[in-house]
Amino acid sequence: MGVFRMVAVLVTILAASIPAGQTREIGSPDTPVLITADELSRDDELGVVIARGNVEITQGDRILMADSVSYNEKSDTVSASGNVRLMEPSGEVIFAEFVELRDQFKNGIVKQIRVLLNDDSRFAAQEARREDGNKLVMRHGVYSPCKACKKNPDRPLIWQIKATRIEHDELRREVRYHNAFLELFGLPVAYIPYFTHPDPTVKRKSGFLAPDFGAGGNLDGFIRVPYFLTIGDDKDVTISPIYTVAEGLVFSGEYRQRFNKGEVIISGSVTEADRTDTVNGVSVTERDKLRGYGEINGRYDIDQTWRVGADAQRSTDRTYLKRFDFFENNPDVLKSNAYLEGFRPRTYAAANVYAFQDLRPVSSRPEQPIIAPLLQFNHVGESDQYSGRLSFDADFRLLTRTDGPTTQRVSVRPGYEVSHTADAGFVTTFSASVLANFYNVNQTAGPSFRPDIENNMSGRLLPRATLNWRFPFVNTSGAFRKLIEPVAMFTATPNGQNPKKVPNEDSTVFEADDSNLLSPDRLPGTDRVESGQRAIYGLRVGVYGSGASQMTAFIGQSYRPTTDSSLNQENFIEQGFSDIVGRVDITPMKYVDVLYRFAFSSDDIGRPKRSEVSFSLGPPALKFEGFYSFVDATGDFSEREEIKLRFSTKITDHWSLAATTHRDVAEGRALKHSGILRYEDECFGLELVGTRSFFDEEDIDPSDSLLIRIKFKHLGEVGTTTG
Repeated sequence: MGVFRMVAVLVTILAASIPAGQTREIGSPDTPVLITADELSRDDELGVVIARGNVEITQGDRILMADSVSYNEKSDTVSASGNVRLMEPSGEVIFAEFVELRDQFKNGIVKQIRVLLNDDSRFAAQEARREDGNKLVMRHGVYSPCKACKKNPDRPLIWQIKATRIEHDELRREVRYHNAFLELFGLPVAYIPYFTHPDPTVKRKSGFLAPDFGAGGNLDGFIRVPYFLTIGDDKDVTISPIYTVAEGLVFSGEYRQRFNKGEVIISGSVTEADRTDTVNGVSVTERDKLRGYGEINGRYDIDQTWRVGADAQRSTDRTYLKRFDFFENNPDVLKSNAYLEGFRPRTYAAANVYAFQDLRPVSSRPEQPIIAPLLQFNHVGESDQYSGRLSFDADFRLLTRTDGPTTQRVSVRPGYEVSHTADAGFVTTFSASVLANFYNVNQTAGPSFRPDIENNMSGRLLPRATLNWRFPFVNTSGAFRKLIEPVAMFTATPNGQNPKKVPNEDSTVFEADDSNLLSPDRLPGTDRVESGQRAIYGLRVGVYGSGASQMTAFIGQSYRPTTDSSLNQENFIEQGFSDIVGRVDITPMKYVDVLYRFAFSSDDIGRPKRSEVSFSLGPPALKFEGFYSFVDATGDFSEREEIKLRFSTKITDHWSLAATTHRDVAEGRALKHSGILRYEDECFGLELVGTRSFFDEEDIDPSDSLLIRIKFKHLGEVGTTTG
């Protein structure tokens, strides 16, 4: 405690016999000490030096104030009394009625001590004892980080710890309690004979973390007791053994390490448990199978240009993560990626390796490839005398499978783009590029053998020219600024540039919408390209008011004079007019936002092929959010329609309530319901989460669950779940 160090300085100062009623600055030039008091005196016969009346001692950023301070040279005792206050440079403030120190100021007593820590936590005790210069032992003490109610200061704190003995060990930066009671709103709710926690100055310290436990659900109950171990300033380990009623013991943990130029996090879990899977339409349970999951996330900056990293995920089987509920939103596919990438002005280069693990049911799961490597290079040149820029993109991809086509692909795409703004106000952009692809395809015998694809070497040279035109009209009148902007684009390539003997690996997913209508090639990747000619036209409008109010909209369509049978069969791109696509985004005020995205068939304007509506209404005190999606049946895909709704309200400054629902409208069934009741203030948090899940698959059953989280500042969290 800094108060004891400060009093030691005071002794030296008072021995200097400063005349009464004056202010003096003494000490070394590096650490001057300023003393102010109404009266300063010395009794040579008794060997006592006394400072009285508004005593204030300042040294650096530390200030000690008291009504009187005395030093007895014979007993080597320092005493300070009457409104003793010490303000530490760290922000801590120490209050006491009486302080007495001896034994070279290492031991002593403090009466009616109160300590305000720099995070607003507080200690208070009737009496405290100083031991060995670094330990404060408080008798009948109280600790709490909670603030008193401003309107009613006598109201009990939200929580506090009362103990017959509290030890604050400054050397170990630890607080220990003996015979402690935890009180909530003034009522004792738990008795603990002994426990300890780090003091507020500690950011990381080895020890047990708050356990969590539950009952019911797919695991029939569990308990987890994590232990946090600091290995050094730059690394730590969390070991979290989990005991489950249904599946026995699960070992899980996490390792973290920081470097000067990077970091790495390795986590995972493993257990021996039963596993249920579907084989040829029959549910089969295997006993005592090794099941687990591992993940690594790392990055290291080699220099200002290059960095290397890895993000890898892997599971022993596809239902492990869902059954043991390790992820809140369980993914359908786990992706592993190792990379080396470099950044320079207008230049990017990367080398990637990808592997995938599909966790979907076997019936809808194709074999996932390994991409090793994918080399990429992108460069944009400086502006020339015509304000145009050259560009160059290149990549090499080696894609392998144990069952199915294996391909090597080299792609290069040089290009040029230039824009011009006419005196009339319209903007014209012309771009030209040449895409060159070279493929080597090899078949692998197996269930996924593709008879339509032969072992071959092939190439493709695809020149493309694109002309983009837009003519913005802006009008400002009153409080609104209005925009009307017609847009048009024409892009052209030779017809029929998608040979079937080249497998489609990166262009399988296509959805025509407002986000890609004005793209020269709407298909992702380069295994398939949107060849032929296409004309696009549309209209943007916007109304912008003061503050956050605005309304924007876009509507457009494209026309293809020719057809490509490959694009028609694989990506459903047809000849003639495309769907009419667009969006409308309305924000009339700060707390209202509605977005509508649509696609209508050109053959039947009244029949939507896709509709999406998302909205957010109201401030945090009363908020209603939702998302609705409808997609018409296309090819092998059935009609999809779902809705998500969320209602939340902030009842008071500390209490809030939220409820959500997720429904599959097409199949007329609920997917998930949940409700959350939350309390949170500066020292305490309580969260009640009730969930009804309708997910049913192999060893995962529909379930009800109740999750309770209780958080005490500095004491960690306590969690329970039932289901």
